[in-house]
Amino acid sequence: MDNREFFNNLAFNWDSMCRHDEKKLENILALTSVKKGAKILDVGTGTGILIKYLLSTSPKKIVAVDIAENMIIVAKEKYKDNRVNFIVKDIMKYTEDGFDYIFLYSVYPHFKDKDAILKHLSTLITGGGKVVIAHSQSKEKINEVHSKSETVKEDKLPSGEATGKIMEKYFRVEKIIDNENMYYVSGMKI
Repeated sequence: MDNREFFNNLAFNWDSMCRHDEKKLENILALTSVKKGAKILDVGTGTGILIKYLLSTSPKKIVAVDIAENMIIVAKEKYKDNRVNFIVKDIMKYTEDGFDYIFLYSVYPHFKDKDAILKHLSTLITGGGKVVIAHSQSKEKINEVHSKSETVKEDKLPSGEATGKIMEKYFRVEKIIDNENMYYVSGMKI
């Protein structure tokens, strides 16, 4: 089973299976300082966990992309806001550019080639734009959860420092938080 099939199978139960700490999600947005009127890309949106928080920043547009069509079906049911555009696509084949912010919330471990995803995202973001990789749990907790599934057991979240080293090839690394409460790495396109 590949990741697309894995997440399609879980999509309709995802929100009851996975809990996301609201305070930590608010903190992720506060750390990012999203400006009003921004064009935002939500990579691996899943059921749209982050969209509620992104909408609170008064964006011009949110593009929510996921490879699993069932995840998009669930997200579309939750959000009818015309500023949100849902797309079923492999992000590596997505080419619209001009984004002010790109978020990878709870998805980064699922990219086998971390360098390739960050390089690709650097082509989609504006100068001065910010990319954010975040989890509302520690890397140890994420890796523990993944280790229990045959499909995603190899999908590991690297240390914040390791992610920063890859990110610095394409972005100016701004902030790394990798502790027992959360994981957050951000960088700015120069």
